[in-house]
Amino acid sequence: MYAKHAKRALLYIARALGAFRLSRRLTRHELRILCYHGFSVGNEFLRLPGMFMRAETFARRMAILERLGFPVISLDEAVDRLKAGLIRNCEVVITFDDGWASNLSIAYPILRAHGFPAAIYVTTEHLGHGTEVFNVVLHYLFLSSPLRTVTFEGIHPRIDGHYDVQPDVLPAVHTIIRAAGQYLSLGERQARLGRIAAALGSDIDTVLQGDRFRLLTAEQIGQLSREGVIIGLHTHTHNLPTESAEAMRAEITRNRHAVEAITGKRARHFCYPSGVHSEQHPEWLSAAGIESATTCEPGLNDSTTDCLLLSRYLDQEDFSDIEFEASVTGFRYLLRRLLK
Repeated sequence: MYAKHAKRALLYIARALGAFRLSRRLTRHELRILCYHGFSVGNEFLRLPGMFMRAETFARRMAILERLGFPVISLDEAVDRLKAGLIRNCEVVITFDDGWASNLSIAYPILRAHGFPAAIYVTTEHLGHGTEVFNVVLHYLFLSSPLRTVTFEGIHPRIDGHYDVQPDVLPAVHTIIRAAGQYLSLGERQARLGRIAAALGSDIDTVLQGDRFRLLTAEQIGQLSREGVIIGLHTHTHNLPTESAEAMRAEITRNRHAVEAITGKRARHFCYPSGVHSEQHPEWLSAAGIESATTCEPGLNDSTTDCLLLSRYLDQEDFSDIEFEASVTGFRYLLRRLLK
């Protein structure tokens, strides 16, 4: 905690001394891409601050961009300008991963108030199923549990058994996610959530209220597209095959067909699920007609950047406004380059 406060104090000093303004000038030819996920309907931001942000936090971030005069441009324009070497004034792109329902209910009104364009990378397996995102709900349930250990019975033979809840939920959560993904369909996973929640000491109806763990419906995706939000690709199942170009293309094609059927527009932008990619993926994506792909690698993008390996700033609830400002002005990245 002391280290975090000390870091933030140093950033305030750096800003006061003009380092942020200088960094912005030195990186003015580099594109900034911001990344967000879902927005908090309840207390999700307390359990999963990297996944869910409060509306007031997002509103402050957008106000910082407007106050400092950062030009926020569309992903289409950004990629075209980056390829042509026409980034001139620290242009910013705002992106959202996965396609959470709260992108429409919470984030979009804030974007519209500022007149900011955005892009949402959507998965499509959930369309028509009306299911919550099992993996994220599972994380939330474990992180919310007061128990030290839990025993599951009647979930599935590959899942039933004893698990540690504290001090680290990740081993148990990852084990269950792998088994559920292999042996249970989307609907079956949804049906098991009630029993999992009860064993962990939660009421599933309370946990799921307010569509807090749902993704956008086809109708909502279509609405956002009609209002100018770019709808990008994020694979069909939130998994990018590595074994062959054919397997990857099949996953992309299912995702693209679903998106283009909804929007009636060509989908040319992609986001690597969880940022995971191999050396072969850029070449494979190019062959599949993808023109840009964003990673989860922190950094800025200039005319030498491969547009199929774009860096982003992954903003989250537990980052302070001064840390956000240090990133968008380029100070954070210049400092990292100097310290290499």
